[in-house]
Amino acid sequence: MKLADGVIGPARSLRRRLTINIVVAMTICVALAGAIMIAEFYEHLEENTRAALFYESREFLGQVDPDRPNYGLDPDALRIRGIEGSYRYTLFNGEGDAIVGGETSRRIQEQLVQLRLGQAAEIDLPGDRVGVAIRARIDGEDVYVLASTFPPGTNESRFHQLMHEIREQLWWVVIGFVLIITAAWLATRRALEPLEALSQQAHAIGPTETDKRLTSQGVPSEIRPLIQAVNSAFDRLEQGLNAQRDFSSNVAHEIRTPLAVLRSSIDRITDPELQASLAEDLSRLDLIFEQLIDLARADASRGANFTPVHLREVVLEQAVELGAEALRAGRPLAINGEEDCPVEGHAGLLGIAVKNLVRNALRYAPRDTEVEIEVSAHPPAIRVLDRGPGVPDALKAGLFERFNRGRASPQSNGSGIGLAIVQSVARAHGAQASVSDRPGGGSIFAMTWPPDADKG
Repeated sequence: MKLADGVIGPARSLRRRLTINIVVAMTICVALAGAIMIAEFYEHLEENTRAALFYESREFLGQVDPDRPNYGLDPDALRIRGIEGSYRYTLFNGEGDAIVGGETSRRIQEQLVQLRLGQAAEIDLPGDRVGVAIRARIDGEDVYVLASTFPPGTNESRFHQLMHEIREQLWWVVIGFVLIITAAWLATRRALEPLEALSQQAHAIGPTETDKRLTSQGVPSEIRPLIQAVNSAFDRLEQGLNAQRDFSSNVAHEIRTPLAVLRSSIDRITDPELQASLAEDLSRLDLIFEQLIDLARADASRGANFTPVHLREVVLEQAVELGAEALRAGRPLAINGEEDCPVEGHAGLLGIAVKNLVRNALRYAPRDTEVEIEVSAHPPAIRVLDRGPGVPDALKAGLFERFNRGRASPQSNGSGIGLAIVQSVARAHGAQASVSDRPGGGSIFAMTWPPDADKG
């Protein structure tokens, strides 16, 4: 099956359809040619048979010697008896009586005596048979020689002749069939080369290469309207992406400044309780804003600027950054697992995903419990393990959706964006985000790559 997919393309592919259609068309042409050849064979068979019989009768006549017994012929010879032979030969005297041979019908004699000297003519024989007779004079004595087809039913002999012709041409048929398959494959491959080039061009277009477009050079005219429509769609997408980037940049600029001013104003409040409350609200607002920007970056970076990244280094960097925060919360971080685990990806985005997983664990893990970050290589994966209350099965399916805050509890003060960022980063890297129960209590949040991702 894999060999067939490589030669004629996978199921339902355009390459397979073209190849099969060409092969079917050529096979029909070969079948029609074969049918015509067979029809021509049978059409000319009678003519060829009569010509052969005429030649045989003249050749047989040259062996007749009236001065010898049986005119110099062996009555028991295969060619005389006609048993299992292709032809039967009979010698008649001047009155039409058989001298040697088995054709003794009165009907045959009546036709022989009407022949003129030196004349060769077709004789009407019983059944589906063909006969040719010739009248000659040897040493002053008239004789008739009749060469006829044998056995009486000639369909079998005709079939054997046809099969003989087919066997002689069989290798040419095989070679022709191979040439048909090769020609179909080459024609299909050549016809699809422009589409493969377009596929490579389209693959190169991404968030960091928005100015690239599909070229119509060397493309069949039937496909050019599609290329124009696709390029127009790319133009609209580029405009929308640029507008989104401009909006994100403007939002970042416009909101950062008011937040800084608001933080400065909160610091001047003399009421400690009010100041702490407002500072907490501001920190939460700042976190939500940061997560929204990260989410936009993750959505816009599907496959862009990917390079070899070591997951261990990404985890270490985030553990160092969040280590102080984890210690203040009484939930220290621990790192274990593989040292060498390379994947193709974006280190910045992966760091954002790890940061959100760790912060999620720190939010729900009980105080004085350890949050573990585990790195594995086969397949590549990052897992964050906590000893929190766990996630009910009913909530697991939608936990990574945007603005889904999970369980309703006093601890659930998140924005509902952090795990959505993890999901978006995972999808951008061809990985899968998941949550499962940890043996002994707690949860395991993971980003897992396909088994062959470690080859990158």
